Amino acid sequence: MAQKVAVLGTGKIGEALLSGMIRAGWAPADLLVTARRPERAEELRTRHGVTPVTNPEAAKTADTLILTVKPQDMGTLLDELAPHLPADRLIISGAAGIPTSFFEERLAAGTPSSVS
Repeated sequence: MAQKVAVLGTGKIGEALLSGMIRAGWAPADLLVTARRPERAEELRTRHGVTPVTNPEAAKTADTLILTVKPQDMGTLLDELAPHLPADRLIISGAAGIPTSFFEERLAAGTPSSVS
């Protein structure tokens, strides 16, 4: 079974990451995306062939979640994800200036995370 990866907050940076993953050989069927606006989600589906989902669906379904929301939106996103996120999911953040402790305080104990 292929790994499912979700890119949450698929704005400019998220879409650049997404398109790079596809160019690197990731199958669009293995990539999930979230977007704030439904029309943006449909644009990503049309352009890249990926599957738009809600943030809770991404938390439940994806093996790895890449968080590309703006730093000021990260707390709200983590609060939304926390009730749905099993502790075995890998979380990767692309948000600048947010320490690992910020994630540890909001997610289940033992959730692996990487802050870039």
